[in-house]
Amino acid sequence: MKKRNLFVLCIVLLMLATVPVVFANGVSETPAVAQKATTLTIGVGQEAVGLDPHIVTAFSSMRRLDLLYSRLVRLDENMKVVPDLAESWEIPNNLTYIFHLKKGVKFHNGREMVAEDVKYSLERVLDPTTASPGRSYISSIKDIEVIDEYTIKLVLSAPLASLLDALTSNNISIVPKEAVEANGNLQRVAVGTGPYMLKEWVVDNSMTLVRNPNYFEKDLPATDTIIFRVIPEEASLYAGVKSGNLDLATINDGATIRQAKNDKNVVVMSKPGMNVRVFSFNNEKKPFDDVRVRQAVALALDRSEILTMAEYGMGQTTGPIPISAKEWAIAPEDLAFGKPDYAKAKQLLAEAGYPNGFSFDIVCSSTYEGGLAVAQVAQSQLKNIGLTANLDVVEWGNYIDRWVKRDFSAMIELRGGSSEPDRFLFRSLHSTGGVNNFMFKDAETDALLELGRAQTVPSERKATYDKLQQVLTEKAPLIFLYSPNENQVLSPLVQGFKQIGNGSLYYVTHAQVIK
Repeated sequence: MKKRNLFVLCIVLLMLATVPVVFANGVSETPAVAQKATTLTIGVGQEAVGLDPHIVTAFSSMRRLDLLYSRLVRLDENMKVVPDLAESWEIPNNLTYIFHLKKGVKFHNGREMVAEDVKYSLERVLDPTTASPGRSYISSIKDIEVIDEYTIKLVLSAPLASLLDALTSNNISIVPKEAVEANGNLQRVAVGTGPYMLKEWVVDNSMTLVRNPNYFEKDLPATDTIIFRVIPEEASLYAGVKSGNLDLATINDGATIRQAKNDKNVVVMSKPGMNVRVFSFNNEKKPFDDVRVRQAVALALDRSEILTMAEYGMGQTTGPIPISAKEWAIAPEDLAFGKPDYAKAKQLLAEAGYPNGFSFDIVCSSTYEGGLAVAQVAQSQLKNIGLTANLDVVEWGNYIDRWVKRDFSAMIELRGGSSEPDRFLFRSLHSTGGVNNFMFKDAETDALLELGRAQTVPSERKATYDKLQQVLTEKAPLIFLYSPNENQVLSPLVQGFKQIGNGSLYYVTHAQVIK
C-alpha cells in the first residue's frame, strides 16, 4: 500500500513539474508569443509636393504613390516586369500589345476598375494639357481600344522596345475619371487601387495610410497602417529608427549611413541605385547656350571627388546611362569630357570669350534631393578654372517651382533613372521630352533617341545608345555625375521589406513589425 501511495505521489509531482508556474499576479513564465504590430512608421526627409500620379515628378511624392496606386505592370525586386493590374499580356506583333486585366479589382471609392479606366488614364497622360512627365514614355501609342471590360489593346505608331518598362512608372498609374472630374486633379486626394488608402495628411508633418481591404493581392498588405513622418534632418531619421520611434527610414547622407552600419541596434539595407545626380544647365541662357562653356564646366568637375565629399563614396560615378544598367552604360572615364582637365577647360572658356571666367548662380536646396552638398563641392572645383559659382539655396517648395518654370542658369538635381535607356533619356533630352528642363534642342540627339526606342534587335539598340552617350557628353546639355546607393535603415523588428533599386517603397506592402 505504501509503495502504491509513493508511486501516485511521484506521478503527481511529475505532472506538477510540467505545469507552468503562475505568480501571484497571474503572469505565466511561459515565453511570450511574438506579436505583429498593426502600424509601421516610415521616416522621410521631404514632404510630398502632390499626389496626382500623372503630374508629379518629386521622389517624395513617388514614395507615397508606390502604396496608393497600381499600374498595368510593375517592377519586382530584381527590376523585372511583372503583372500588377494586368494578369497577363500578349504581343502579336511589335506594334500591338493586348492586356488582360484582373477581375474584381476595386478603386478606393468602391467601384470596380475596368478597361475603360485604363483607356481614360492613358489618354489623360497623353493629353498635352495634362503636362504629364509620363507622356514621353508612351507617346508612340496611337490607338487605345477597349475590347471588353477586362481586355484592352494598345496600337503603336512605331515599335517601342521600352513600352512594358514604361508602363511600370507611377506616372502611368490607373485612376478613375470621376475622381479627377470631382477634384480637378488628384494632387490632394488619392483614389487608386493600391494596397493602402489615404486617411489623413497633415502637411509638413505626417501622412497616414490605412489597409485597403479590397486589395487584389492575397494576404497583402501585411500591416494595417502606414505612417509617413516628415523629418528633414537625416541624423534625426537615424535616431528615430534607433530609438524605436521609426521602423524604417530612407537615409542618403553618407556619414549617417556609415554610423548606422556600425550600430547593432539597426539594420542597413544598401543597393546600387538607378537614380542619377546631375549638374544641369539652362541651354537657352547665356553663357550656357555656348557648348564650349558647358564643356569647360564638365572638365572642371571631378566626379569621384564629388561622390567622396558629398556621399562618402556611397555610389558610383556615371555617364548618361546609370552605371548600374551594365548592359547599356559606358563609364564616364571612357567618354569625352569624363575626366578633369583644367588647362583644356580654360582654353575652351577663352575661345568662348571668357578668358577671365565669369560668375553665375547654382540653384540648390538643403534637402538631399536639392543637392546642397554637391553644389558646395562643385563651387570649390569650379574655382580651378576661374569660375565663381554662387549658391542660390532655396527652400524645397521654391526649388520645385524654379525647376518646373526652368528658372535657373544652373541647378543640382537628382534624376530618376532606369535600367531601360529610352525611359530615362527620351523624356529628359528629346526636344519634346516631358522633363527636358535643360531647354536642350538638338537634331542629332533627337534622331538617336527616336531610333533607339524603335529598334528591337538588342545589338542594334546597343550601338545606338553607345553613340548617344558619346554625343551627350560632347554636347553637354547637363553633366552626369554619379548614381547614389539606395539606402534604407530599419529596425531589426521589421521583416519582409525588399529594395528594388529605383527608390520604390512598394515592398512596404510585404513588411511587418514583429515584436
